[in-house]
Formats: sequence, C-alpha cells, structure tokens
Amino acid sequence: MKRYLLLLPTLLFLACFAVLSHAVPSGIDIGQGALKCESYVKKSGGKKNDYIIWVQGFFSAYNALDPATKNIAGDKDFNWIREWLDTYCKTNSGQYFGEAVRALIDELYPQRVRSAEGNTVIIKMAP
Repeated sequence: MKRYLLLLPTLLFLACFAVLSHAVPSGIDIGQGALKCESYVKKSGGKKNDYIIWVQGFFSAYNALDPATKNIAGDKDFNWIREWLDTYCKTNSGQYFGEAVRALIDELYPQRVRSAEGNTVIIKMAP
C-alpha cells in the first residue's frame, strides 16, 4: 500500500507534465508569442496592437543579438508587418504567434538593414 501511495504523486506529475508539454510552444516565447495565431486573428484592430508591441520587442531583441543586423524590419513599416501577420495567421491559425514572427523574420532577413562593418555589437549571454 505504501508503494502505491508513493507511485500516485509520480504518476500525477507525469500526467501534468504530458499535458503541459502540449500546451506551450516548443520555443521559449512568453506573452503574445505563446498564444496561438487564432487568438491574434480573432482580435479586433485595436486589440491587435498588444501583439504588434510584442513584435516590436522581439525585433529589438533580434536586432541586438544578430551582429549582422541593424534593423530586421528593413524598410517595412508596422502596417505592412501587421498585414503580413494577418495573412499568415489566417492560413496558419494552429501555429503559435511566436512561430509566425520567426517566419516573418525569415522573410525579412534578406532585405534587413545590415550593421555597418566595424560597428557590430555582440552581446554575450550569461551561461
């Protein structure tokens, strides 16, 4: 009986872990990036601004961490970016919003504003 009482918490932990592992994106997104595209698509115009603000933060971090990039958005404004995300998320509603933003970065990367040679800043992350 004692053995079964010890086994029960372990089984509950494993069951919770299995459920949670399917509930969060495979990346390390937080905030709007951890929500499904369908949530973004359902929002009204003004409510989508929370997502766009999250994208701006994501882009800022990307710009800071990629030594070859000064501005990942290049000459695209946030109206263009919002339209791109609207289209992408409508056709990929089951994906996480953070994955949509990474797909957007893949599209923007060739046209990004590159860092000037010699002005590259490399930020090292603590291990």
